[in-house]
Amino acid sequence: MTETRESVFKTSQGSVLHYFTRGTGPPVVVLPPAWGIGSVYLQDGLRALEDKFTLIYLEFRGNGRSTKPAPEQMTCWHLAADVEHLRQELELDTIPRLVGHSGGGTIALWYAIRFPGRVGKLILLTHRLEGFDDSQSMGAMLAAKQRDPRMRDALQALTSSWDDLSDEEFAAVNRRFLPAYYHDPSVASKSPLASVSSIPLWNYQMLHGKYAQLKSQEELLDKVTANTLMIFADDDPICNPEHGLATKKGIADSELVVLEKCGHFPWMERTDETLSHITRFFST
Repeated sequence: MTETRESVFKTSQGSVLHYFTRGTGPPVVVLPPAWGIGSVYLQDGLRALEDKFTLIYLEFRGNGRSTKPAPEQMTCWHLAADVEHLRQELELDTIPRLVGHSGGGTIALWYAIRFPGRVGKLILLTHRLEGFDDSQSMGAMLAAKQRDPRMRDALQALTSSWDDLSDEEFAAVNRRFLPAYYHDPSVASKSPLASVSSIPLWNYQMLHGKYAQLKSQEELLDKVTANTLMIFADDDPICNPEHGLATKKGIADSELVVLEKCGHFPWMERTDETLSHITRFFST
């Protein structure tokens, strides 16, 4: 088993950021979402890549041992600066390979927009295109899942207000909803997220909830110069393929793959295909 190396560093602005390093080979920076679930689930899911690449998992501000910022600096646009601080800490002229999952993909995309030329190859795994209106496609997918008796209890977790929950109660809601992320809900029990006992509600409210300050990425996609691969899943109710189609329209050098019978965590339901696409893209 590959050793996990933990590191903490201070940025030029005085904040503290935390990251994990696993594997050997050319560097790959991996970005999880920043709403509090951390990177452990990605460390588990992508471990098969560790014999080919050195995977560097950043814990964003407000996550893990990283500094909690002022509320107005807890946006995906601001969080892209954490990636730039990491690049400087690693003494890399550019980030040759960058991958982000879900909300981490949103931040990876902001980094590629804000710092063009600093990314060689970019993989967006079932990412959200910030500011994109997916209400119709998301509603249709959730309605289809509602017809599956296996999903009904999970989907009921969306019906109540989360505003007054403790971090432990918020984690319980997320554990309950977790099966709905998958094409096959039974796979949810194999995820490290199935045992998470506390998730900071503050992070979620700042990034996706009532205090979120969203910016539109769609009109800025032409700033991306990185060679980009997007991997989506046809049964992902949270980041459906419409986000990928819209992103592809704006990035000239981009490729879109949509995996069938698969949900939000494609390395769990389409393991070989997902890892093969990642390896191929980062090895050429």
